[in-house]
Amino acid sequence: MGARVWLGWLGASIMIASIASIAWSQTRLGEYASLQGAMSSYELEIVSDASLSAYGASLTACVIDGDGDAVAHVRATTDTAYDTGDVIGCIGRFEQLDASEWGRSRFMRGEVASASIKVVISVESTKRQGPIARVRSAVLDVIDPLRSEGRALVAGIVCGHTSALSSSEVSDVFAATGLSHLVAVSGGHLAVIASLLQLVLYRMKVGVRGRAAVLCVVSVVYVLFCGAAPSAVRSAIMVCLGLVATGSRRRQHGLSALAITVVLFTVVNPGVVYDLGFQLSVLSVLFIALFGRYVAVVLQRIGFPHLCADALSLTLCAQWATVPLTVPVFGTLSLIAPIANIIVGPLMSALLVVGLVLSPVCALIPLLEPCMAVPEALANLSIYAARVVAEVPFASIPCTIDTGGVSAMYVCAASVYLGWWEVSRRLLSIGVAVAMLIAGIFVFRLLYAAPPSLVILDVGQGDSILIRDGPHAVLVDAGVDEQVVDALARQHVLRLDAVVITHWDGDHWGGLSYVLDTVEVDRIFVGEGARATAPDELKEEPGIEFEELRRGDSVQVGDYSCKMVWPRTPTAGEENAESVALAVRYGEVCSGFSALLTGDTEIEQESEYIDEVGTVDVLKLGHHGSAASIDDEIIDVLDPAVAVASAGEGNAYGHPTSECISVVEEQGADFLCTIDAGDISFLPRADGFVVRTQHAVE
Repeated sequence: MGARVWLGWLGASIMIASIASIAWSQTRLGEYASLQGAMSSYELEIVSDASLSAYGASLTACVIDGDGDAVAHVRATTDTAYDTGDVIGCIGRFEQLDASEWGRSRFMRGEVASASIKVVISVESTKRQGPIARVRSAVLDVIDPLRSEGRALVAGIVCGHTSALSSSEVSDVFAATGLSHLVAVSGGHLAVIASLLQLVLYRMKVGVRGRAAVLCVVSVVYVLFCGAAPSAVRSAIMVCLGLVATGSRRRQHGLSALAITVVLFTVVNPGVVYDLGFQLSVLSVLFIALFGRYVAVVLQRIGFPHLCADALSLTLCAQWATVPLTVPVFGTLSLIAPIANIIVGPLMSALLVVGLVLSPVCALIPLLEPCMAVPEALANLSIYAARVVAEVPFASIPCTIDTGGVSAMYVCAASVYLGWWEVSRRLLSIGVAVAMLIAGIFVFRLLYAAPPSLVILDVGQGDSILIRDGPHAVLVDAGVDEQVVDALARQHVLRLDAVVITHWDGDHWGGLSYVLDTVEVDRIFVGEGARATAPDELKEEPGIEFEELRRGDSVQVGDYSCKMVWPRTPTAGEENAESVALAVRYGEVCSGFSALLTGDTEIEQESEYIDEVGTVDVLKLGHHGSAASIDDEIIDVLDPAVAVASAGEGNAYGHPTSECISVVEEQGADFLCTIDAGDISFLPRADGFVVRTQHAVE
């Protein structure tokens, strides 16, 4: 009977969710269809905080027609960040969201088009702001998040305003140490606020129902004050459901409140369930509810104090729940997160309390504005502690996890819940020792015993080649974006001796900043003369210093020797013809493995240096396998066994071209491309070399 009831509820929930999702999708499509005419015939009301980058600001805006009615929500890009509630008249264009991952994610958030703003005609700052938004604006004015990193953190934790914080280095530090959730408004914020308010109301002798009513109102107002992010709304709904139960003299049940909240979101706004922040929030609460006490008891049995065990169990359960989602997205795993949360968590809680008290008071009484130095000091202390923790070796490591790994982690969780194993100190000690031994062997192999390999990394329409031998590794080019970090994680790279940037095309250096944020890099090499023409955004990166290579210089990677054979004279490194070309040899010159990495050089340049290189085992084709990358004369001289092109699926250039492939195959060499094969690894052996591909190819 019980199973039948559960199946009935499950079937009804699926039907309701399906109907709601179809209706919601049709509504969004209808909104896009209603965007007729030029952008100048509408007004755009900013309804979210801006996300800042080197390319400008990106924010959500509500399109308002001439009658003052809301037409649709769009994702607007502009050179200037505007505040929530600003209403702007502008010239630009609307474009339908494409089928990319970004386009789908924006659509699921209720945005039906992108809006590229070219010229802003007018800005009205207070036309449509409600009372809560006006209070938030006043508090943000007194906090002044652009003033310092500390003020940016105060704005994030008190008001949920993370624009200034996300554009600073502090955001990366918090991500690396698993502390980002402390900034995002969530159940932790509401728990702190509720505890303090409960104490005050209890001292005022307010009854149980009165306290519940006040806390419900405060929770809703605070979430609206902080921008009403989906994860924050989820927390507020659960708090209100729990308080309603308390006010009704009923026992609270967190899992029921979570289930009701997810159902409500599915019905009212189905797209939000695809929001990563909402997913992480729900999974964290679910695992804490299921396993929080279990993990805390296990920790106490092995000697952790009660308070420490409770705090650590929350972090461990949350990380257990979210790692399968965050690792595929961000490509990193924070090993220091549990310790970091214990150290920095209390500081952030104190910052929240002090900031919530002082910020509104200082906004109301300008003479007290110097008091904002107190929350700023707490914020600076929190940032300092996070930076210290982030400096611990292997605090955050590049990592990948496939579908099988995700399934295994959740199957493990299900087995723990169903088995509810009795864990003794001895059994746990043995398990921890075995896990540490396996991890130690794994790390030792990665750092000191990695087999020699040359890997053409699959980074889309870009170039990136990893050369590795034991404890030594060098990356030649860094792709176009963060895909290079995912590729390094797939290869389990924890540090690099050097990065060589062949030239200043964005598809060769675009991912460099992501590499530097993820793994330790000792040196960065460029061609002779190219240091002066490095992109400004790289010159502004702290700690980046370029060293120049001249023709004939070699970069040693264990037993690999990477000799620069082009260009012959100093260049700006801005054109394909000025790209650095490396002749790679492993072992003995006469009998070892050899490869030629051509960067983006083409036939005209290759014909000048191939005689110096001679025959090679592997040729990395120039310019992604363009028609001008190879001809019969060049391939006859090089005589490679395998030729490889690095290109992105569906690229607009048609790389690799049929002409290039024909030249390679007519010479008798095997042709491989990262589009089909993924990462392509070449492993030297005593009798030749072995080729391994990430994906099976015919």
